[in-house]
Amino acid sequence: MDNQSVSLDIINQLRRVARKKSDLDRKPHSFGTDHQLMPAEMYLIEVLGDHPRESVTALAEFMQITKGAVSQTLKKLETKELAKKDQDPANASRALVSLSVKGKVILLKHQNWHRRVDGGFGEYLQGLKQKEASLIQEFLEKYEHSLDKRFNL
Repeated sequence: MDNQSVSLDIINQLRRVARKKSDLDRKPHSFGTDHQLMPAEMYLIEVLGDHPRESVTALAEFMQITKGAVSQTLKKLETKELAKKDQDPANASRALVSLSVKGKVILLKHQNWHRRVDGGFGEYLQGLKQKEASLIQEFLEKYEHSLDKRFNL
């Protein structure tokens, strides 16, 4: 197979993967609980699990989305009693966001769900040699950069 054919195969596979990911991102999941969560809500729960007691601004910067998007999603999680805001003791005008007990339970169920359904993909990634991981990261960075250029046209 020549380089042009290989390139075309890779591009077509990227499109299929992107389409599948897009389809997944539109479907709510319950993770064995009574809450239907959209992927954006679950992503914020994951981030709050990794970065407890952060401000909306810090969360937005970390997630690379607007503060408004974080606030909207956070309101949904607060309504479902999965997240809460507390006043920052060091700055009375700032709130710190964290998971509620129910939110922590959902996070654990979500993590267990991933371990069951990822088909060994996480283990595959962890088993990569440094050179292989670096090659994949470089490829993804170049692809992301090419997508960023399209958005900035």
